[in-house]
Amino acid sequence: MKWSIPERIVERGREYMKEGRVLSVVQDPDQKIWHAEVLGNELYRVQLDGTAKENDICECPYWKDHGYCKHTVAVELYLRHKGSSRIIKADQPVTFEKRSLSISEMFTKGFAKLNQSEEKSKITPLTVEYIVDVIETNNYYPELAVLGVSLRLGNQGVKPKTYIIKNIGEFFQTFQKEGSFLINKQHHFDIVKEAFSIENQELLEQLAAIYQTSQLLGSNGIQVKGKIDKRYLVLPIDQGQKLLEKMSQIPHFQLNDEETKYRRLTFVKGALPIYFDLSKQLDSTYKLVIDDQITTFLSHYQWGFSKDQVYIFTQEQEAIYTTLLQLLKRIEKPEIIYEKPELSDLFGSVIPLLEKLGTVTVSEDVAQEVIYHPLETIFIFRKIKGMIKVRVDFTYGEVVFSTDKEHSVVSGANQEVVRDGKQEQKILEQLTAFGYQKVAEGYEKVLPAGERLYYFFKAEVPTFRHLGEVRMGKKLRELYLDAAHHQPLIEVSDSDSWLDVRFDITGIAEQEIDAVLASLLRNDRFYTLETGEVLSLDSEEFQQTSEVLTMLRNNMKNVQGTIQVPRNQGLMIESMLENNTRAHFSDSFREMVSNLTHPEEFEAVLPKKIQATLRNYQIDGFKWLKMLSYYQFGGILADEMGLGKTLQTITYLLSEKEEQKQTGAALIVAPASLIYNWAAELKKFAPDLQAEVVAGNKSEREKLANQAELDVLITSYASLRQDIDMYQGLNLGYLILDEAQMVKNSGTKTAQALKSLKVPQRFALSGTPIENNLDELWSIFQMIIPGLFPSKTLFRSMKPEEIAKMIQPFILRRDKKTVLADLPDKIESNLYSVLTEEQKTVYLAYLKQMQEDVSQMDQDAFKKNRLSILAGLTRLRQICCDPSLFIDDYTGGSGKLEQVKDLLVAAKENNRRVLLFSQFTSMLSIIEEELHKLDLSTFYLRGSTKPKERMEMADAFNAGEKDVFLISLKAGGTGLNLTGADTVILYDLWWNPAVEEQAAGRAHRIGQKNVVEVWRMIAEGTVEEKMNSLQQEKRELFQKVIQGNEEQLAKMTEDDIRMILSIGE
Repeated sequence: MKWSIPERIVERGREYMKEGRVLSVVQDPDQKIWHAEVLGNELYRVQLDGTAKENDICECPYWKDHGYCKHTVAVELYLRHKGSSRIIKADQPVTFEKRSLSISEMFTKGFAKLNQSEEKSKITPLTVEYIVDVIETNNYYPELAVLGVSLRLGNQGVKPKTYIIKNIGEFFQTFQKEGSFLINKQHHFDIVKEAFSIENQELLEQLAAIYQTSQLLGSNGIQVKGKIDKRYLVLPIDQGQKLLEKMSQIPHFQLNDEETKYRRLTFVKGALPIYFDLSKQLDSTYKLVIDDQITTFLSHYQWGFSKDQVYIFTQEQEAIYTTLLQLLKRIEKPEIIYEKPELSDLFGSVIPLLEKLGTVTVSEDVAQEVIYHPLETIFIFRKIKGMIKVRVDFTYGEVVFSTDKEHSVVSGANQEVVRDGKQEQKILEQLTAFGYQKVAEGYEKVLPAGERLYYFFKAEVPTFRHLGEVRMGKKLRELYLDAAHHQPLIEVSDSDSWLDVRFDITGIAEQEIDAVLASLLRNDRFYTLETGEVLSLDSEEFQQTSEVLTMLRNNMKNVQGTIQVPRNQGLMIESMLENNTRAHFSDSFREMVSNLTHPEEFEAVLPKKIQATLRNYQIDGFKWLKMLSYYQFGGILADEMGLGKTLQTITYLLSEKEEQKQTGAALIVAPASLIYNWAAELKKFAPDLQAEVVAGNKSEREKLANQAELDVLITSYASLRQDIDMYQGLNLGYLILDEAQMVKNSGTKTAQALKSLKVPQRFALSGTPIENNLDELWSIFQMIIPGLFPSKTLFRSMKPEEIAKMIQPFILRRDKKTVLADLPDKIESNLYSVLTEEQKTVYLAYLKQMQEDVSQMDQDAFKKNRLSILAGLTRLRQICCDPSLFIDDYTGGSGKLEQVKDLLVAAKENNRRVLLFSQFTSMLSIIEEELHKLDLSTFYLRGSTKPKERMEMADAFNAGEKDVFLISLKAGGTGLNLTGADTVILYDLWWNPAVEEQAAGRAHRIGQKNVVEVWRMIAEGTVEEKMNSLQQEKRELFQKVIQGNEEQLAKMTEDDIRMILSIGE
């Protein structure tokens, strides 16, 4: 049951369960749902989720608003009462008897309905009359009037006597509560909703709701002639039409508009009953007569009344009509006289608006005196004495109205041209907005320079082109260099360890190329030449050049249009410019790109003395290492664990020796647990390589490291940090970082020490170069290819897709599914255990306390308490394993411990060999003790186990000794080869799925002949289930950046922790 359900709801559910209101419960094991019926005010159907998600459903209204209710609680409590739980298990079907309503219950409920019917038959039917008045709130502006609804009430009859309701608010309150309503001292009515017809009930309900809303807004009646009149309810604008239509369909309705009374109303959209007639008079003037048949106009509602019809105005019509009313107030008669020169403005500006309002009639003789032509605007721009001069010609057919009157052309006929005054005004206002001033011959402004000149061509001119035709003088036009005619040419070639990227731009002097490139780096949209012209840089080709420069800016040298960048940027440059037709690449550059793109085709011969048969994908990995080494690049060999990264690296080092390309010894840095494993593998596969593990006290380590004949030195990360001064003095040609995720934090002393080594060739080996976030990848590449990535701040702003493209040549990742079709399957499954009762009590107590603490924290408080919150989560996880891990006197058992004991006994009976991982060493000790009681023998690898002893234990287990190998997750999750096991048990989950993958990879690797089963043990209904969901997200970024998928990693954020604790759900 969700902890967020209020206690009062739980108590009501418990009462329902005790009263026997849960009538039936049926299990659906396929859908994992309980179907139930619960008797409340009605019979409700309930679906109870049979999983830990608790997504329950009920038909009742309360559930729809809250997502929980007393009915769902009653069903869950009923299950508990019957000794079951909501969690449906496939092997434990449960059935319950179905309970129906008893005869007595049906008998009682049936007569209760009859009683209700009998009471209703005594109700006195009532009638209601609706009176709507037009109430002016402003004497000077009658159009601002509102509609006030008042009511009359009486008993139903042929000619019912009705009484005015003086306080409509009091009536609605009585109507809602039902009771006696006093009309006056002599008359009252018993108000029951059923006393009114269905139509009246609906209308009164709506009006009562409107009244309640008006009360909340502080309204208290309408002010009529200076006094508040409580008879009225203002008809709201948004509901006005529907309410009036409803009221007008009821017999007792009346709308009062001055002397007119309306009994029925029809709403009309479209042409309004307003008529305009334009005719020519005898004195050669023109008269516009206005016939407005709207008797009442209500601006608020955008309605006009005329002959039982309500005309609905559009917003535009309302604005025009309001203006018309104000103008008509100033004249005695609704008619206006025009002179002939005014016809143009009348037809151009006024009549188009009147046609939107009503019907316009123009006499034939007037129509013949005007001509219509569409407006065509021409802008003429010229550069004259440091100024931009512009002339605007408004052209209608052959008639021209110019801002320079000398260029105007008048009509020869006795006709008036209808001008588009609105558009002409818009154009002149646009000129003013751009800073032009009116002069005799048109408009002008000072010729701009630099950025303002660029915006003249890119913003002003396109705006005027949108308004008409633009013509430009040659002198002005030549100030703008269009990118389409001045494209960049890019030539890429390689030399030694650098790439030369040369730029040239058509029509631009060589000495100005560097300045143009600097503008592109600043993302400028233009460049101002020394001669004053502006070069547009907004073409696709210039933008592409800008992107290349931006990507290379941290590692480039610029000399007169030629940029030198490290060769490791080559594939990225080629990718960015592959569709640029003006980019040219030298043959040697193209060959390098081909090798980076297809390393498996690089010509490299396996060393003759390698003592192993490499698989095809391992040969490809060897070629990849050789290809990168040829170009003096580093890289990350990121094959999935178990695919032989060690063998591929040894083959590469032996090849370098046989081809006499060594410039110094190879230094292999690995976790302490793996240094002797490297020594054994080197001796096995490449005995010709003289290798030494640099271990012992300081003088012994110095003596071992300084042996002149050594090809390979092997040391641990911790030892390297101590001996960094010694290694800085050695002649090292190769640096191999095994399990490179060990230095994922660039700020550690170990990472700083590795960066300080001057080694020409560097490689990293890691099955999981990203465990939590992309900063880890940045850190590793800083050690193997310094300068490939920009600063960490810029790197964090890069998209994962950009990073993936940048690292693609320098990281090689293969998985077992792809390259080892003959490798047995790895079957992963989750095993769920149930907490014991005492274990559950302890868990819930700790969980509730954490939920209360964390839910009260804001973001700042959360950050301050992050460590204590994580410690609390660790406590919850320990409780899932066994509460005795930190509660000394705990004796309540552990569901998970009992389950793992059963699993291991069954595993031995089936001849299974088991690796069991836990991050809690004290838990492993408890398991070891319990297994010994069951006569199961164990190896136990702790963090303190010495490297040599680890190797001996692994070899013995692989040879068949003992039943179970217990391993601390952090101590033995990497490097070990334990193919003698065919079963991996992860007793508790780790935040990071990559650590678990490493652990499973100890058994599922080359040499394994059996199917490997991986079992994750999860305590049901606990934070471990939430962690399992979080792990799925954690896998996503690794796949996106390293394997090219499109998902992202979600690291352990505040939202993650709140999700795990079920806060905010």
